[in-house]
Amino acid sequence: MFLNISPLTYSQTTGYEPIGASRDDNNCLISAGYSWCRSSKECVRLWETPCQDNFVSCNDCLNEQRNGINIACPESCDIVTIDPVYHSDLEIPVPVQPVPVQPVVRRCSEVMCMMYCPNGHQQDEYGCQMCQCIDPPPTQSQECPLTQPTCVGYNFVCPKITEITHCNLGGINGHTTYQLSLVIQDNKNVKNIYAIYGDSRSDSSNDEGFVMSFPPVYQSPIYQGQNLGGVSEYMTGLFPDTSFDSWLTIGLTTGDPQGTISSIGVDFSKWDESSSLDVDNGAVFLMDPSDIDFSSQGQEIIIAQLTIPTYTSPTIIVNAQGKTLDYDPNDISGKSWTEKNILFPIIPPVYNVPGTVPVNCNSWFDGCNTCSANNGIIGVCTRMMCFREETPRCLQYSDATPGH
Repeated sequence: MFLNISPLTYSQTTGYEPIGASRDDNNCLISAGYSWCRSSKECVRLWETPCQDNFVSCNDCLNEQRNGINIACPESCDIVTIDPVYHSDLEIPVPVQPVPVQPVVRRCSEVMCMMYCPNGHQQDEYGCQMCQCIDPPPTQSQECPLTQPTCVGYNFVCPKITEITHCNLGGINGHTTYQLSLVIQDNKNVKNIYAIYGDSRSDSSNDEGFVMSFPPVYQSPIYQGQNLGGVSEYMTGLFPDTSFDSWLTIGLTTGDPQGTISSIGVDFSKWDESSSLDVDNGAVFLMDPSDIDFSSQGQEIIIAQLTIPTYTSPTIIVNAQGKTLDYDPNDISGKSWTEKNILFPIIPPVYNVPGTVPVNCNSWFDGCNTCSANNGIIGVCTRMMCFREETPRCLQYSDATPGH
């Protein structure tokens, strides 16, 4: 066996060294990887011992390492997060350690709020209850209340208007969408509504007859020609604008694939944004009225959806007919009821600026006391002492009519 041992040579300073070893001017053994470090005044291997000559700061030293230079960095460089601060009386930098900031902890009071708030209590910036109620979110009727038609003078049903858009927005640009309903009055022996109609014949109470009239409306170009029973959810899912199509119906709103509703004497082909729909001898009706019982469906029957230019104020006229609860199909008299000249005067909704009194508000809460109001002007108020201020709001609108 032969061992490959490098020949040694003797040095008076370091003893035996490998042959061919060379040194620099500072007597550092270059062949062994040593070099002179001026700041520490000794021979070092850069990959083992840090030398300030080879970097400016910890960030600089670490960057040198990342770029492939084989040098060692001080152990403190592993924990320093910011550049060190140099002191004029020191040769090496003193790293500045970050000082953790302790969060301010605040304990909430143990006092229980004495009032019940259905929507919870308000909280301060620390999450502590302030014993002030969170006001309920505003409803559409509070933001943009509609003036409802009167029910006075009608014997069986009351007219009702509902905005499908929200404060004139969210539908077809420049248009507002409404649904018209007939609300069955209590204890009037009404089983259902099976027709809305127009009739030009007159009687002693109305020399102009009983024409059914609807204003010019937006018609969806995709759903053109479909004017009865509303629009199916399938179509509104594919084409959202069809949700604001205009149509007539008796209860149905999501389409009528079974042909439950029909019409006679109603020329829908001329009903668009430039032409009204006036019916003097025709009707929209249920094909089998005897089997329909609306008395168990919330007493409200939708009869139309209209999308009209925003801020227009048409009046819709409808006549309605239905069966009574004691209807007997074998009775030749039929036992039906009729309501004529039902009026839907549309007054466009107006957005109420929060904190101001709406013009159609009858009772106003100013945050402490309750006041009467008329045409947006506050009248007589209560004089209660209040320990806290709440959000002012309208408590009662003038559109609250009987039957709604």
